Amino acid sequence: MAPRRRRGADSDSAQDEPAAADVADAPKNRPPNTAFRQQRMRAWQCVLTPKLIVTVFSVLAAIYLGFGAYLTYLAYTVRDITVNYSDCMDKAPRNPPDGKFGVMPEDLITYHFSSNMDVNLPPKVAGWKLEDRLYTYPDTKVTVNKTMCLIQINIPEDLKPTVSFYYYLENFYQNHRRYVGSFNAKQLLGEAVDGATLNSSTCDPVAHDSSGKIVYPCGIVANSMFNDSFSSPVRVNAQDSSPNSTYLMSNQSITWPGLKDLYGKTKYDIKDIVPPPNWVDRFPDKKYTLETLPDLATWEGFQNWMMLAAAPNFYKLYQRNDRDVMQKGKYQIDIASDFNTTIYNGRKSFVITTVSTMGSRNIWPGIIFLIVGGICLLLDVYFILSFFLWKPRKLGDPSYLSWNQPSAAGNTQAGAAPL
Repeated sequence: MAPRRRRGADSDSAQDEPAAADVADAPKNRPPNTAFRQQRMRAWQCVLTPKLIVTVFSVLAAIYLGFGAYLTYLAYTVRDITVNYSDCMDKAPRNPPDGKFGVMPEDLITYHFSSNMDVNLPPKVAGWKLEDRLYTYPDTKVTVNKTMCLIQINIPEDLKPTVSFYYYLENFYQNHRRYVGSFNAKQLLGEAVDGATLNSSTCDPVAHDSSGKIVYPCGIVANSMFNDSFSSPVRVNAQDSSPNSTYLMSNQSITWPGLKDLYGKTKYDIKDIVPPPNWVDRFPDKKYTLETLPDLATWEGFQNWMMLAAAPNFYKLYQRNDRDVMQKGKYQIDIASDFNTTIYNGRKSFVITTVSTMGSRNIWPGIIFLIVGGICLLLDVYFILSFFLWKPRKLGDPSYLSWNQPSAAGNTQAGAAPL
């Protein structure tokens, strides 16, 4: 095949000569004469000598053991009490004539307090009862006739702020494949998403009611929101004969700051939307009003619930107090128990706890660090014994090379001559 003639060339001989433009461009395409571009950089290879290995494991053991001990110490400085009230509506005495509280089973209470706690306030001693009365939901201001669960617990020592109040659910799988996607992000941001879009989205089957009105917020996640309500703890029967006092706790500043960016005030017309089916206790007429329409941008309890948990047993922050000391004494918490855990064989509890630098009580991070540090220490001791005490071999001894071994020499003589 004949070579193609360059455009503008006058003869075949001119084809073989490089064009002036190509010669001029050649230096531009050449990589710079640097160590990095010309692959002349110096290389470094770590030689694992016995002293280096022992030093590395000694440093790792010191770091892991020290940090593990510190985390364990922080965990044991946390004071908390957990009360399982799952059976309150079934087993607590209802409207007792004398007004006294029934005795709560001790196995429903767990606690972690210091050894110098007040023995006159045993944490395992608690009472509960049911009381029928008018109750106003704090978020919607709707007043209904309600059977309240009243629980009295003992706090045997002063709790320094921050004091946090959590609810704890067991056997509730927020990580289910269909559950985690059952919401509409645009609707949560405040957009008025039309019904046809929601019906074909993951919000189904909680996208509209029987009359065709849009459920706001839609989806299974919002519909299954934990809806028990807790009062602030009230100190009763104080030892100094002072009147009852409320330890005020706030449901503000209980979420991560970035979560608020995912929610906005809705643009729906109130007459076009209805609450989720499981919210009926807060909205007896199954409709919103200007006063009861929730603002998801400021409703931090809802935002906490929508931040899904990875495990079936999880805590979520309900309220907190960052300023005041919670004095020791007997405290009463009034609970509007609306969240049914029996339908999925679950349990529910509330937790009053202090926090450390690393958060609430969790001893496992410290234990894990201590285990890793212990393994490093054991390896360190083994290497010290093997390298320095148990007849170590000489480093760089050429007699250990394969071609210096008698077996290697015999195999070479017995083998065939090389070609």
